[in-house]
Amino acid sequence: MHHHREFVLERRGSLSLHVVRTLTKDLVSNLAPDPDHFFDLPGCEIIKDQKKIKVARVKIEIQGDAKTVYLKRYNAFSWRYRFGSLFQSSGALKSLNGAAILSESGIRTARPLAAVDSRSWGMLNGSFFLSEEIENGKTADAYWREELLAMKGKEGTRRRKRFLQGIAELFRCLHQQNVYHNDLKDANILVRPDFSTGSEHFYLLDLEGIRRYRKLNRRRQTKNLVQLNRTLGKYLREPEKLRFLKSYLGPSFSNPIDKRDWVASVLRQSSRLDRLRNIEVSPIAMPGKASSES
Repeated sequence: MHHHREFVLERRGSLSLHVVRTLTKDLVSNLAPDPDHFFDLPGCEIIKDQKKIKVARVKIEIQGDAKTVYLKRYNAFSWRYRFGSLFQSSGALKSLNGAAILSESGIRTARPLAAVDSRSWGMLNGSFFLSEEIENGKTADAYWREELLAMKGKEGTRRRKRFLQGIAELFRCLHQQNVYHNDLKDANILVRPDFSTGSEHFYLLDLEGIRRYRKLNRRRQTKNLVQLNRTLGKYLREPEKLRFLKSYLGPSFSNPIDKRDWVASVLRQSSRLDRLRNIEVSPIAMPGKASSES
């Protein structure tokens, strides 16, 4: 594990806090003795509340300024998880590590401020990851639907084409540097418009599953393409899906047979997973349909 050099470790009771060096005093006083109090602050907006994670958007004071931040709590949701936490890093520290890998790779993400572990007897009670808000950011699916689909004429076509090329370049940049994000769906890509150039900046979210490999294999690369194809792909027409995949493959795949193989493989796996999902959602087969599923 390698964290940002700008972070220092502070301990307060059962808490271990990795915080930005220049903001240590403010961050520690905000987070100790219990980061859970963030969820009770006035104006706190709960974004997600699930068994494994809880996410809130809240304003706190840092260096005299009110800053909007996101706090993600990784819950110690089972005894097996707590026992396993004796031997591995917390979700918060994995996120901090993921942010460091992206920073080294020249890929944007929200600025991390702190990673906090709460442990007793060496076992995790929970961990917290604090990051700055990306102003005017929208998830890739919302940006496509709300901003780009509304654009008419040649300008709309040009902007949509540029957007898909931008996401394709993001994926290619990740994979060329052997970086893998285990959940590259549209909701984990934040888009912020750059009004001066008429293009977009892309930021990756959900950093705990980011790893750098010695060599990123084709299976993982394809899995990322399938994740995007099954999420953002729902809003794209077939020619747009193909444009994205061809942009991703780029000139390094000049062999048309290679390109066709990749595209076919992504579309085939997407269909297979969609079929499985549909079977899970509607497990009771309609009369006379059972034979056609097999």
